[in-house]
Amino acid sequence: MAAVSAPRSWIATYRLQLNRDFTLADAEKILPYLARLGISHVYLSPCLQATRGSQHGYDVTDPSRISEDLGGEDAWNRFVASARAQSLGILLDIVPNHMAATDQNPWWDDVLAHGPYSAHCRFFDIRLAVPSPFRVHICSLARPYGEALGSGELKIDYRDGSLRLHHYDNSWPLTPASWAALLPQPHPCFTELQQLTQVQSPGEEEIGRYRHNARLAQGLLRDAAADGLQEQVAAINSDAERLDRLIQQQFYAVHGWKLAGELVNYRRFFDISTLVGLSTEHPEVFAAAHGRFERMIRGGEIAGLRVDHPDGLRDPYEYFRRLRQLLPAGRIYVEKILDTEERLPAGWAIDGTVGYDFLSKVNRLWMSDQHTDSLTSIYADFTGHSVNLGALIREKKDYIVRYAFAHDLQRLSDAAIRIARRSRLTSDLSPRQIRGALAQTTAALGVYRTYRTATEVSDADRSVIAEAVRNARFARPDIEGAIFEFVLELLTRVPLNEEEFAFICEWQQLTPAVMAKGV
Repeated sequence: MAAVSAPRSWIATYRLQLNRDFTLADAEKILPYLARLGISHVYLSPCLQATRGSQHGYDVTDPSRISEDLGGEDAWNRFVASARAQSLGILLDIVPNHMAATDQNPWWDDVLAHGPYSAHCRFFDIRLAVPSPFRVHICSLARPYGEALGSGELKIDYRDGSLRLHHYDNSWPLTPASWAALLPQPHPCFTELQQLTQVQSPGEEEIGRYRHNARLAQGLLRDAAADGLQEQVAAINSDAERLDRLIQQQFYAVHGWKLAGELVNYRRFFDISTLVGLSTEHPEVFAAAHGRFERMIRGGEIAGLRVDHPDGLRDPYEYFRRLRQLLPAGRIYVEKILDTEERLPAGWAIDGTVGYDFLSKVNRLWMSDQHTDSLTSIYADFTGHSVNLGALIREKKDYIVRYAFAHDLQRLSDAAIRIARRSRLTSDLSPRQIRGALAQTTAALGVYRTYRTATEVSDADRSVIAEAVRNARFARPDIEGAIFEFVLELLTRVPLNEEEFAFICEWQQLTPAVMAKGV
């Protein structure tokens, strides 16, 4: 066998967008051409198992394996070997912020089936109302729930050993506690399961009892499958009242799609309800989501990582510290949009951005500022009104935060109100005005997000927060000045207690989505 040369030093990358129409095998064929071009590293789009037929790979469903659409593990091994033969390194795009919230995601499916008893319950950023029972709100029905139920669009089905609720192409698992309605003979295990579903934060003893009874229920379901289960399924599907009672027993609730901004209680990628935020701040989640990358690194298969949307992470600094431990000698680049004067936060263990900021500056070389006034005048004549771009952006961001992220805004407002109530100086501030000030301040933030911690606020973050509050105060003179003073003090306060820091973390994860969707 011929000796394989080491990858070249970093000179130039060439990005390949992989999907079922351009697989790893297809990409392998062009490696010699890329090498002749002088490319040093092939930059691959996400390669882990994603939603079937995904054209981009950012909707990961199983981070433990290479996508079958791309050819699977064998295709990956062949691609790596071919890249080595051409002395090409590999830069891989990874998605630590979110996964697909669909029935193709076994982790997500397990959470919907078992709620707080799922081994993956902490894997997703689900923001529950305490002390209410565990309930994930899913807004994907084509019309309101009552109409969908009455028209027969919602049906249960038994297939491959499991019971599921179906709505066109979507399906969700039925929790074992609800299976009793479908079985001919009652069993004590269902009584205990139904009692346990009301527990918000189960301990080890309750988790053990739940899993024991769930195994018993699974055995009863298998027995029933051979003894008239399908007849029971058909009977419930034909009775909207019985079907509704069964659906109400689940660890999730399904709603019409128009209510997503008001009801979805898990962090999404921007406002896309089929992408659920990962809680990679937990070490066990980080390990599970990065296990396949760790194997690639140990095998010397990749030379670098491109991290998608780090602004969605709860603590980017800590995330990059852990990632650098996995890849001490390789390169780490981030997909980060920087404002004109913005700089990357100090201390991130990375090698730079993917270049949006550079491209923005290069793009201006093709523009002439001499004609700005003429273009603005033509635009105003055409639309019939003049436009202040800064004011327009704040207006649209304010709309987005109030409607597309209404649930997030309400949750943050409630948290801010609770914090205000704990001080005699702020206990009588208006809840309505706190909500308005928080919305306007979020809309007025001039960057995607800040990166403050519980114990530190950088000068840059303090400056952009202060500017946002000033602009918000100017835009909303109807809100008392004391309200904005409270918001400013809360956003820049050090040190923070646990409740205050949780508020800050969620606000810092919301502002990038508001910026992206608003602008």
